[in-house]
Amino acid sequence: MSLWVLDPKELWFPYKNEMDGDRVAIGGDLHWVRVLKGFEKGCYLSYTEGEDIQWYSPEKRAVIIPHLVLLTKNVSIPDGWSFEWDKDFETVLEQCSRPHLENQWLHEEVKQVYLKLYQTGYAHSLSIRKDGRLVGGLFGVALGRVFFGMSMYHTESNASKFGLAYLIQFLTVKRWKMLDVQKLTPFLAKMGAVEIPRDKFLDQLNHQLKFRTVSGDWSLEKSWIQKDSFPVSQQWPKSFNPQDPCPFLV
Repeated sequence: MSLWVLDPKELWFPYKNEMDGDRVAIGGDLHWVRVLKGFEKGCYLSYTEGEDIQWYSPEKRAVIIPHLVLLTKNVSIPDGWSFEWDKDFETVLEQCSRPHLENQWLHEEVKQVYLKLYQTGYAHSLSIRKDGRLVGGLFGVALGRVFFGMSMYHTESNASKFGLAYLIQFLTVKRWKMLDVQKLTPFLAKMGAVEIPRDKFLDQLNHQLKFRTVSGDWSLEKSWIQKDSFPVSQQWPKSFNPQDPCPFLV
């Protein structure tokens, strides 16, 4: 369970010359608390079966600042399209793994981690429906007022565009300040994503983590009653034992 670390802030690592600029740690395990605390530190895992677990915090982080995106405000979603939180998490997770069969990072072990995060109220899925049919979806992890978008899929033209536009509008209404999309792609750039330096991302992340996480089933409006208007200390699950060997970068 040894963890070799290049901390994004302290920049120390015993084998520094073997690391690239985005990969910041090797090792650890797939315990859901470790993965969750990795997100808290701005790191996400990349794990291919049979290889070491790797943790990434890109030097240039792609993000969407919801309230600054003008494009999605003008996206007209046609009649017949609808969106639903946390109703089809396992289906969305499975579908998101299919496009990556040639380089499958979202394999069974990793899917079990995100399923556990969903069961504990930290991971969420957005179902995209057309005329009642599931034609796309996305999933991610929410901490504080940051949504870490992990993957999305579509089986119908424009489903990804409409789904991401809905997510951005949803976060804008909720006054969330950052949607993390990790790496910039042409599609994400068209939807308003920009790159910011890692230090700026971590500073903004730390600020947004001062707000309580809206955990639980997002299909239930009562989940949002727990949302505070002002910063509070981050609360971890009561079942979490600080002596457990799983915390990431403690």
